[in-house]
Amino acid sequence: MRGSLILKTGSVLLVLLVLTVGIVAYFFRKSTIESSRETAQIVAKLVENTLTSFMVMGTMDRRDVFLDRIKEIYTIEYVRVIRGEAVIRQFGKGSRNEEPIKDIEKLVLETGKVAERVLESKEKVLYELVIPYRATSTGRVNCMACHKVKEGEVLGAISLAVDLTHKRREGFMTLTVYGGVAGALFLFLFWIIMRHFQPYSKLFQELRILLRSYREGNFRERVNVDLEDEAGDLAKEINTVGETLDRTLSNIREKVSMLIGYSVMETENALKDTEKIVEELAKISHFKRAIEQDLRKDDIYARIETVLSDYMSLDKFSIYEVDERKNAMKVISVQGEKLWCSEIILENADECRAKRTGEDVDSAEFPCICPRFAFNELCSTKGIQYYCIPVNIGGKVGNVVQIVYEKEMDMFIRMIIPYIKGYLQEASPVLESKSLMELLKQQSYVDQLTGLYNRRFLEEIADKISAQIKRRGTMLGVLMIDIDFFKEVNDTYGHDVGDRVLKEIAQVVKSSVREADYVIRFGGEEILVLLMDVKEGMSEEVAEKIRKNVENKAIEFSGGVIKKTVSVGVSEFPKDCEGKIWKCIKFADVALYRAKEEGRNRVVRFTPDMWVGEEY
Repeated sequence: MRGSLILKTGSVLLVLLVLTVGIVAYFFRKSTIESSRETAQIVAKLVENTLTSFMVMGTMDRRDVFLDRIKEIYTIEYVRVIRGEAVIRQFGKGSRNEEPIKDIEKLVLETGKVAERVLESKEKVLYELVIPYRATSTGRVNCMACHKVKEGEVLGAISLAVDLTHKRREGFMTLTVYGGVAGALFLFLFWIIMRHFQPYSKLFQELRILLRSYREGNFRERVNVDLEDEAGDLAKEINTVGETLDRTLSNIREKVSMLIGYSVMETENALKDTEKIVEELAKISHFKRAIEQDLRKDDIYARIETVLSDYMSLDKFSIYEVDERKNAMKVISVQGEKLWCSEIILENADECRAKRTGEDVDSAEFPCICPRFAFNELCSTKGIQYYCIPVNIGGKVGNVVQIVYEKEMDMFIRMIIPYIKGYLQEASPVLESKSLMELLKQQSYVDQLTGLYNRRFLEEIADKISAQIKRRGTMLGVLMIDIDFFKEVNDTYGHDVGDRVLKEIAQVVKSSVREADYVIRFGGEEILVLLMDVKEGMSEEVAEKIRKNVENKAIEFSGGVIKKTVSVGVSEFPKDCEGKIWKCIKFADVALYRAKEEGRNRVVRFTPDMWVGEEY
C-alpha cells in the first residue's frame, strides 16, 4: 500500500506541477503576443494616420525618416508600407519596395483582411502584423481625390514586425524560477503527505497481518495503535474483538481440554420633427403600457435597453441602479463592451456626480466634468463625450442612464435626449412600484428575528430548485440543523438571550455556506440548509464544518458567555429520493433525530434503514 500511495501521490503532484508550469507558459506567451499585437496595431494606426497627413500636406519626402524613427521609438524590427496593384499602376513601386513581398503581405493585398503570425526559430522570435489600406470617399480624408481606384479597393498595406526574442528569454527564466519553486513546494507537499499517511499505512499493514492471522485462527495477535482518531478507534475495536474472541475461546479450550485435552480457534425639418415627436410619444405611450404589465424590474430595464439601442440607435451606454441601503451602484446594462465609469461608484454611489447632485452631467458643457468617467483621456483627446441622466425614484436618484458618444454625434444626441428622458420619466413610477413590491415580497420571505429565509420562501422555491437540480443533473444537499438543549437557554436566561443565541447561530450557519446556498429558518430552533450543486458526499463535510463553527462560537450577553452545539441530519436529492425534495427534507429530519438519540453535537447521514414508513 505504501508503494502504491507513493506512486499515485507522486504522479498526481507531478501532473499538477507540469500542468501549472504549462498554464503559466501558455498565459505568458498569450499575454506577450497580445501586448505585441496592441503595440503593432498602435504603430500601424500611427503610420497610417501620419502618412495620410504627409500625403495630404505634400510632405511625403519625410516618410522614410518618420518610419525609421518609429522603429527606434517602438523597438520595431521592421515597418514597411507596401503599395497595392492599383497604386503601383498609378504611381509606381516607390522607394522602399525593393524587398520581395512576403506571402502574408501578398495575402493581405489580395483579400483586404488583416493578417498576423508568429515566426519562431532558435535564434529569434518575430510577431508579424499586416494591416490593409482601403480606399474610401468618406471620413477624414477622401482617398478618391488622389487615387484612381474604386470604393473599398485595397490601396496597400502596413507590414511590421515586433522582436519577441527577449520576451522568450524572460519567459524561460520565469518558468525556470517558477518551476523550481513550484517543484520544491510540491516536494515539500509530497513529504508532508507521506509523513501524514505513514502511521495509517503502518496500521493497514498491521491490520492485514492481523486479519490474516485471524483467518488462520490465531486471535492472540494485536495492532500497535498510535492514532487518536477514527482509524485508531477502529484498531482498538478490532483489538477488543480479538481479545474477546481469544478469551472466550480460551475458556472454551480450557473446558474442552478437560475432556479432550486440546483447543480450537478464528465514500449580460419641422414637419419631420413633429412627425418624430408624435411617433416618439406614441412609442413612449406604448412603452408605458408595456412596462406596467411587466412583472419584474429586470423586464423594465430590458425594455429601456431596447429603446436606447434599437429606437435611439445608441451603441455605447450604461444603465445603473442605486442601492440606497448599501449606498452603492449596480451595473444593470453596459453597451459597447466597456464599463464607462470607474468601478469606485460600485462601492460608493456618492462618487457618481449624477447620483450625488441629482442633475444631468454633460461633458460637452464642461469637458471631462466627471472625474469618475473611466476614459477621460479619450474625452480630452479623441472627442469622446458623455451625458448622464439621473432618474428619480420616490424622491431620490434611483437610477442613472449614461450615454457615451463621438463628438460628431453631438447634434443627434441633443435631439434625442428629451425623448430618452420621456421614456425614463414614464418608467420612474413603475420602477418605484416594482421596487416597493420586491421589497415587500423580500420581507415576506425573511424571518425578522434571524434574517434567514422563512418557511414561506421554502414553499415558493422548493419545486423550482427540484426542477433545476434534475435538469442540471447535479446534487442538492439537505441539512436539517437543531440547536441542542435550546429550551434550557430560555428557561435559564430568558427569551431575550434565547433570541440572541438563535440569531448568532443563524449567522454562523449562513457564513459557513456559499451565497448560492439557501439557509432557512424551518421552525423554532430548527434551521434548514439547501446546498446547491454539491458533489455527492460533500454535504456531510459542510455539515461537519457548520457543527464545528457553532461549537467554537462564543455568544456574549450581559450575563456572560454561552457556547452551544448543534445536531445535524443530512440527506441528498435526488440520491435519497427520486420525487420532490420534501421527502429528502423529511429524511434529513429523521437523520437529525437519530443524531439526537446518539448524544447530540454530531452529524448523521440518512440511510434507508432509518425510515420504516411508506409515506412522509
